[in-house]
Amino acid sequence: MFLSSINKQHILPSALAVALLLSGCGEAEQTTQATSLPVDVYTVSTMEVPIVSNLTGRVSATRRAEVRPQVSGIVQKRLFTEGSNVVAGDQLYQIDPSLYEAEVNSAKANLKSAEANLYATKLRADRYRQLLSQKAVSKQDYDDAQAAYLQADAAVKAAEASLETANINLAYTKVYAPISGRISKSNFTEGSLVSAQQTSPLTTIQQLDPMYVDLGQTVEDHLALRQALSAGQMRTTGGKAPVDIYFSNGQKYPHQGQLEFSDVTVDETTGMVNVRAIVPNPDNTLLPGMFLRGAIHEGTVPNAVVVRQDAVIREAGGLSYVYTIDDHGVAQRTIVKLATEHEGHFVVSAGLKPGDRVVCSNLQKVRSGTPVVEVTDQKPADAAAAPEAGSAQ
Repeated sequence: MFLSSINKQHILPSALAVALLLSGCGEAEQTTQATSLPVDVYTVSTMEVPIVSNLTGRVSATRRAEVRPQVSGIVQKRLFTEGSNVVAGDQLYQIDPSLYEAEVNSAKANLKSAEANLYATKLRADRYRQLLSQKAVSKQDYDDAQAAYLQADAAVKAAEASLETANINLAYTKVYAPISGRISKSNFTEGSLVSAQQTSPLTTIQQLDPMYVDLGQTVEDHLALRQALSAGQMRTTGGKAPVDIYFSNGQKYPHQGQLEFSDVTVDETTGMVNVRAIVPNPDNTLLPGMFLRGAIHEGTVPNAVVVRQDAVIREAGGLSYVYTIDDHGVAQRTIVKLATEHEGHFVVSAGLKPGDRVVCSNLQKVRSGTPVVEVTDQKPADAAAAPEAGSAQ
């Protein structure tokens, strides 16, 4: 009886202490959970990301010809409609041909005179050759006759060349279109005096289908793409890279272009590398000088580390960071280096690895060392079923 009383006296306080200790631990756990900040969590993963270079530039014609006169004279006719399409070989202007027709006639007369002289000297040279064999003339007389014949023959060739030049100048009085394309306004009207040495063109013709789009790429991006390609970090599309064209208002151009070439020199004024794309223009929508934006599909990165854009905090100084969650459920500030973006994600080149958990909500309240608890978004179907379940209980 005495031992039983002693045991009861010891056992009852011990049991009470254990109960109080367990109750305290449960309250501490509930308190910790209550003070933890609820956040949405994104697990860093990898995906195949296309490398797209968004550049700006201007449109230029694939072929451009400034039409200039090759002879001097008065413009008699303009034979085209300003702003229309012309075909190579169409006559555009007629310059007064009177002077050049006279030069052709004079060259023809000189040629006939030279040919007549050639005929006479040839007969004399042939006759002296026969007389020389009979020793009826001296060797000197024969040599003089032969020299005269050769001079006459050269005079005929010079006259023929002069006639050909006169015919060419006469043909130049008709100014033809050197290429096919859209012709601009005429800088000279009928009655204007033009010359072969003038600097101002009569008009300009530009071929508008296809068109060139000259884009500017920074040297840093150009070198980074080449290094990534040589290191095997990206795959090219094969062949010529496709280029999507966008207008200044953001509207996409319906026809896709192709990358034509990248220049091997850097523009000293802008520090940019010229990248040229060739773009179809069947409806003449693109015009020379138009400002556009081009998206060049350089290739793909097969296993790029990505993070949701709403999880990244970007400061004005260019620093970017996220809040990762460690094994104890505490948020830690992690600086990241961003490469590009794709479908609501940033490609991370440094700072994260696949499997890292990143905070993507309540970022304005999160600080380094803040305990957080992950919450799961409730689906609409579950939310609708929850009240029914509660009322049934």
